[in-house]
Amino acid sequence: MPQLMSPDAVALVFAASQIAAAIAVLNGFTVGIGQGNIGAKAIESIARQPEAKGSITSTMFISCALAETSGIYGLLISFILLFANPLLSRYLALIGA
Repeated sequence: MPQLMSPDAVALVFAASQIAAAIAVLNGFTVGIGQGNIGAKAIESIARQPEAKGSITSTMFISCALAETSGIYGLLISFILLFANPLLSRYLALIGA
């Protein structure tokens, strides 16, 4: 277990925030897959029932917008962890540095 003031402890907190930022960025890949599925199912639904095209299209756009906000939030969290790094500032305040 590293000492609280050692450079290893600070590096451990910094490494944990970098890993968390990478996990948050992985959210963007799942958003792309989800939006592809939304588009594919919308096209399939329009092909099966062409008279409901307007309703299906508007629902598809709303669903894509909601899926995209998840990706944007993941990107925002990763930027915060990479550049503002609240974990490191809290740790340094905790140890009194």
